[in-house]
Amino acid sequence: MSNHKIEEAKRLVAGLVKHQRESDDRMNNFEQQVKDLKKAQQLMAEGQERTITPEISGGDFALKQFMNEDGVRWTSGSSRKEIAGRGRVTVEEKGLLDADTYANEWHADLCKMTQERSLVRSVMRDASTPKADMKLYNHLQKAPSFMKPAVEKIFSDSAGVGAEWIPDEFSNQLYQTFQIPRGLRSLFADVQMDRETLLVPKLSRGGRPYIKGAATDDLASYTASTIETAQKTIRAKGLAVLMNIDDAAGEDSAFAIIPAMTRQVAQDLEDAYEDCMINGDTAASHQDDIANWNLRDRWGTVPPLGTSSDHRRTFLGLRAAAFDKSNTHSSTFNFQNFLAVSASMGELAMGNKLIIASPEAILANFLDLTEVATLDKFGPQATVLSGQIASLAGMPIVMSRFMGADLESDGKFLGSGSKNKTAYLIVNRDSYANYVRRRITIETDKNIASGVIQICATMRGCFDSADAASTKNVAYHFDLAI
Repeated sequence: MSNHKIEEAKRLVAGLVKHQRESDDRMNNFEQQVKDLKKAQQLMAEGQERTITPEISGGDFALKQFMNEDGVRWTSGSSRKEIAGRGRVTVEEKGLLDADTYANEWHADLCKMTQERSLVRSVMRDASTPKADMKLYNHLQKAPSFMKPAVEKIFSDSAGVGAEWIPDEFSNQLYQTFQIPRGLRSLFADVQMDRETLLVPKLSRGGRPYIKGAATDDLASYTASTIETAQKTIRAKGLAVLMNIDDAAGEDSAFAIIPAMTRQVAQDLEDAYEDCMINGDTAASHQDDIANWNLRDRWGTVPPLGTSSDHRRTFLGLRAAAFDKSNTHSSTFNFQNFLAVSASMGELAMGNKLIIASPEAILANFLDLTEVATLDKFGPQATVLSGQIASLAGMPIVMSRFMGADLESDGKFLGSGSKNKTAYLIVNRDSYANYVRRRITIETDKNIASGVIQICATMRGCFDSADAASTKNVAYHFDLAI
């Protein structure tokens, strides 16, 4: 944790609070205030950011799980195993280069070298990486003794020179970058899906207790309850990022662009996912005019927005969900009305709630409330969520750039009109989860005619709730002035 960045964030927020509560012209230089608030959020994220380090377990002995009769199992695959009482069954086995955990430091370094080499090869016209191959070769010579015969056999049997036999497995590097907590997605639990469609069972109504019969010769029988159950269907959807890159001049230059490329791909997927979490709609006619909504100039206009493949159609977002649940509010913003919006969630109002607000809503509305506790007032032991700027009534206030400040009085983006309203959401965190079917995978292609290398990163999953469609697990308060 970087304390100096957190302290700088607190200083910025304290200055903004002082201005909003004491200045005669609160909206003076408002754009700069928004920039300062975003800067504070960035500093908090950087100060809290942790690098995802490989999980090490088992030592050299654990590497034997990647050995078979043919030698080393480099990538995941299926095999037939004899299981007592069940006969021969098909089981999925992880490979040495795409395992979820690493046996030791040697194993972790091998995976990193392989992923870097594969990324470099993907952005070169001539996929020749002698430097990376030699680095890999030297590292493989340090393999445990029981693996060396298999490794040396691979090298001796290879038709080419170097490490052409190394499979292109580099999705883990991007996935780890993507998993570093940086946005709204990280504030909700992950649920791994084993198929494209997941049926989530739930109790819509439990049993009802009755008074137990007295202990007499003629025991009273217990009154039975009928348990009502229901199912929610969760369907995974795909998101894709396609990057066009000029083919690199050589191995060294390719290596130079890899860090920037991995960060950008991860950020693109993160931004698209968060945008859909807030603004997604699966209806045939999107509730917003997304064909003309380039929110905060993030997406550009080429290719055109609003098509059937627009990322804001991937799954149902929180704003659209609130409309579907008839839990929207347009009252004047004050503390009493805020509590009323929260109370509209019924029993879930007492749950693990989160406020998601635009930078403009925080500045022009929340910071003016004396009930709001800001970063500079948090104690040293306070738990601060990723993106959190303040708290109100015990609820974290998290800022998102994908909560618009160009909405109409009805809480939607219409493409016309005044476009000068903003909003916030209250959501029960326990009601929603990220359902993950497939983590990030990479495909590459080279266009010889144009000298362009295409790199496509894809993932499959969705953000959804297992609650009944009518459950008011989210509330939307709009028509907030800026």
